[in-house]
Amino acid sequence: MAGRALRGAAPPAPGGERRAALGLLLQVLLGWGSAQQPGSCPAPCECSEAARTVKCVNRNLTAVPPDLPPYARLLFLTGNRLQVEAGLDLSGNALTSLQAATFHSLAQLQSLDLSHNSLKCLKNATIAQLRSRPVLRRVSLGHNTWVCDCCIEHLVSWLKESEQVEGKGALKCSYPEKMRDKPLVKTNSSDLDCSVPVDIQSQLQTSYVFLGIVLALIGAIFLLVLYLNRKGIKKWMYNIRDACRDHMEGYHYRYEVNADPRLPNLSSSSDV
Repeated sequence: MAGRALRGAAPPAPGGERRAALGLLLQVLLGWGSAQQPGSCPAPCECSEAARTVKCVNRNLTAVPPDLPPYARLLFLTGNRLQVEAGLDLSGNALTSLQAATFHSLAQLQSLDLSHNSLKCLKNATIAQLRSRPVLRRVSLGHNTWVCDCCIEHLVSWLKESEQVEGKGALKCSYPEKMRDKPLVKTNSSDLDCSVPVDIQSQLQTSYVFLGIVLALIGAIFLLVLYLNRKGIKKWMYNIRDACRDHMEGYHYRYEVNADPRLPNLSSSSDV
């Protein structure tokens, strides 16, 4: 099913932090799919299939409506009475990636379950958000399709240094084939394919710049040599000109002699 994103706000209860935290807690990233069966529009909400949105604004809700339509991409829950939980369970939602700002305002988050998804790696910015939460005690990352390449390098470092991740010894590589079933905590930087340039276009542009500099330097040296030897080159050109002129004068003289109509008569008379 298509990915779905949620937006909402905390109840107007005391505590601005709780309100901000709830708004971000309900923000689900691109790639979040639901395993539920297709449902109709929830009774207290307004749905738009064309805009792929479900709006449950100011409905005095205390929980997220179940059985959302399969086309929904955005869920608006502003102005309700939803409560912020100490734990966030996002397991089994086919998540493929996490935005860095997802947990930005969840300062009181104590547990996070991201298991049974389709996560391939966690970016460094996302990991930094999780590591900066002192009250976050438990993070579940099991049963994801981890791709052991350069993208996972920061995740491996976090697993080795932190005790926040539950059952980290059971996390294994799914791809590439040569790394399949290898524990992430036993993966080294040398095992990850980080030698391939990430930005080929940028490297090509750099190569073109260096090539232009080299060609410009060669051209400057050539012009400098011409300038320093300008007198000798000028004399050489005069000599070439004089030689060409002498050669052309000799050729012109022979042509005039051969073209004189009296020459055959003179030749016949001399024979007699």
